Amino acid sequence: MVTTERMWTEYFRPKTLDDVVGQQEIVDRLKQLVTQADFPHMLFSGPPGVGKTTSAEAVINEVFSLAQRAANVKRLNASDDRGINVVREDIKNFARVLPSGGAKFKLIILDEADQMTSEAQHALRRTMETYNEITRFILICNYSSKIISPIQSRCAIFRFKGLQKDEVISRLKFIASNKKLKIDKGGLESLYKSSEGDMRQAINALQAAASLTKDVTDKVVYQVQGYIKPAELTDIIFNCIGPKPNFSAARKKVVTLMESYGLSGQDLVKQFNSQLSTIAEEDLPGHLRYEALAMLSDVDYRLVSGCNPLVQFDAFLAKLIALAQS
Repeated sequence: MVTTERMWTEYFRPKTLDDVVGQQEIVDRLKQLVTQADFPHMLFSGPPGVGKTTSAEAVINEVFSLAQRAANVKRLNASDDRGINVVREDIKNFARVLPSGGAKFKLIILDEADQMTSEAQHALRRTMETYNEITRFILICNYSSKIISPIQSRCAIFRFKGLQKDEVISRLKFIASNKKLKIDKGGLESLYKSSEGDMRQAINALQAAASLTKDVTDKVVYQVQGYIKPAELTDIIFNCIGPKPNFSAARKKVVTLMESYGLSGQDLVKQFNSQLSTIAEEDLPGHLRYEALAMLSDVDYRLVSGCNPLVQFDAFLAKLIALAQS
């Protein structure tokens, strides 16, 4: 049973930079920067669920005392507050006021900054420049390419990487142990694969699986994630590239999977893409793999444009069979 002291230690105490896993190079750089009086603006970019927001919270805890945080730290989610008025009013009004409580500067955290409009980013650039002496910014985004160059040039850029398999699985084992869950190797593997290195998604999937049963297996994970078992996707592919191609069987399987799992066309494209990359070379020769991946990219483009998913997958399967037979 988890003691009250351990729950505080693991879940409720303020996070520090030492709590960030899988990003040691970034942690080392941040530790150096937070000790400097000339604290720079920072831009955290990288895939979701790898520790960007946690790192920002850790920086707050390293720089400000508990008494200083309320008056000197502002957090905004730029996907909600993304327009130019938010920058001109909320952000500017906060940034222009001198820090209080003995703090050297104020800090504004802008999560999902890549969702801000171009006009808002240009207004933000000016605010960052004008109040640089008393206010610092940490911008958090998934895609740094969506942040305008004038802002990037004003920031120390930290590029977060996806978490390694052992780091994700280690944390999942810790949670499963504390929650008295039984989770086998297949369950851990499927949680990692379906989350694609996103720790947050992996933990949420574990919680969803645990709501169904205390015995978490790959079957349960695939069920709650709407993730197709790799063997089912492989069957579809082999129905197209095998010595006796069967278009009807492959198409029927695609229709069944979309209906039973409730997948969108783009979800299926994503999972096909992942599976094509894992099939052994002797089963799927290089030229077939490359052509299949290229055809999938065409399917994805057409789905984004509003085309019918079943028609697009019919074309994909037919092209794959024709390619394998040529």
